[in-house]
Amino acid sequence: MFHSIRWRIALPFLLFTLAVIWGLGLYSAHLLEKNPLESTRCLLLAQAQMVSDLSLPYIRDDREKLQPLAEEWAEEIIAAPVTIISRDGRVLADLLHEPKAAQSPEVEKALRGTAGSDIRFSPFFDDEAIFVAVPITDRGSVLGVARLAFPLSRINPQLRELRGAILLASGVASLLALFLSLLIAGLIAHPIKELTRAARRIARGDFGQRAKVKSKDEVGDLAFAFNRMAERIEETLKLVSAERDKMAAIVNNLESGVIITDAGGRVKLMNPAAQRLFETSGTEAQERPFIEISQDHQMSEILSRALKEGRECSEILEKFDQGKKFLRIFASPLGEGALVIIQDLTEIRRLETIRRDFITNISHELRAPLASIRVLAESLEEGALNEPGVASSFLHKIQVEVDKLSQLVSELNELSRIESGDVHFDIKPVNVGEIVRRACERMEPMAERAGLSLTFEFPPELPPVLADEARIEQVLVNLLHNAIKFTPPGGKVSVSVKAEEEHLSVSVADTGVGIPREELPRIFERFYKVDKARSGGGTGLGLAIAKHIIKAHGGKIWAESEEKKGSVFTFTLPIASS
Repeated sequence: MFHSIRWRIALPFLLFTLAVIWGLGLYSAHLLEKNPLESTRCLLLAQAQMVSDLSLPYIRDDREKLQPLAEEWAEEIIAAPVTIISRDGRVLADLLHEPKAAQSPEVEKALRGTAGSDIRFSPFFDDEAIFVAVPITDRGSVLGVARLAFPLSRINPQLRELRGAILLASGVASLLALFLSLLIAGLIAHPIKELTRAARRIARGDFGQRAKVKSKDEVGDLAFAFNRMAERIEETLKLVSAERDKMAAIVNNLESGVIITDAGGRVKLMNPAAQRLFETSGTEAQERPFIEISQDHQMSEILSRALKEGRECSEILEKFDQGKKFLRIFASPLGEGALVIIQDLTEIRRLETIRRDFITNISHELRAPLASIRVLAESLEEGALNEPGVASSFLHKIQVEVDKLSQLVSELNELSRIESGDVHFDIKPVNVGEIVRRACERMEPMAERAGLSLTFEFPPELPPVLADEARIEQVLVNLLHNAIKFTPPGGKVSVSVKAEEEHLSVSVADTGVGIPREELPRIFERFYKVDKARSGGGTGLGLAIAKHIIKAHGGKIWAESEEKKGSVFTFTLPIASS
């Protein structure tokens, strides 16, 4: 309780006030007590001097009469017991019957020629009494001492009343001082307590808390500054929280793995991408060594080097644990730990490979017809133009090559428009069975020329699908064309339709040469051709166009194949809701 600021303010003020009150009270009591005593002493000294004067004739010549005279004086004149002592210390008259009276302080002083006084307990009065003594002198010579005594009991009732009044006044003043001290301290401490309460709430996280202090003094200025500080802290924390949330959202949505470790290489934080990469969760990875999470000594070595040397370290690693992967690991010191960023470059490398293959393939597709046109044109220029039969043949061949180039450019343009979303699809409920029937009828002549059997089957009551009829027929014709082209004579090509819960699946199967397993992921890329298909001609864009058409319909397309046994191409289309 006494450690509170209220008591720390009130207690010094109270103690000082009490010291002043009681000091003044005691001093006043002393003065009030001293005045009656001093008056009594002065009166006794005057009476003692009178006794001294009356005793002078008798102390010289007739000492025996002093005792009865002292009794007479005490009863009729002085009203106080009288003691007369000779210079040699012999008691000549004594009404107090005090032994060793000559050795009392006031007598000894009087024997030295000056008046003396003393206050002490008197057996005669059975109370404290004031004693005064004066010398009895004759022509400067001390002949004896006259002493009087007066009991304080006759003075004390008045002194007790004065003391009681002073004590009562001092007590009332003390209580008033206590009340005022606590009141003033409370008024001073209240705004400070309000500030303390607000500060504690802010410390607990309630940054909207404000100190409700309205005084105009220094404490009010402090409260105003405190509230301004709280507002700034709240604004700053909101900004920091917003930035933290933004940063957390960015880190959590990064495709790169982000890991923060301590100085010992123990994991402190992992974003979802890193958790997926190492097939773990943030909780499981917490406080575990990085090498235990990554299970890769090369990654751990890069992190250790960054921590040890205090610099950024980066390397590209090639991994084969789950297929071929390219990973770029970047480690940088961060405070008392390190930041590790792991980028999966596999897709980038794949896209680079696709880009290189695209350039190679399109160069090949353009080079062959252009070379043929150039050779034919040079032949015509060198004289074949003068031979009508040869010139006509060469011009026909040039026309064929130009048509190939035109088809290539047309399909490239169509693919580009489909990929960019510039092509309009006339989506509506259509009957897939009719589309399959028309496509098979279009490709029947080609299948017959190739010596193949072309069949189709589908349930009699197929639900309609949401599709662009012409584009789906284009996809089917492309798939049938490829199946017929790469199936040896005597083989079979078939189309089947199957209804699922939310979509229809259409499959084109053949008994052709098949596709190597490692080539399957890339057959839907632009210009990509399996090596065995090089001699078959074509632009290499048909499957890429088919993929983007199906994707635009909200469906999927994929291929399954086994070399020398054939392939199955399947795509899905969403069923129209009833």
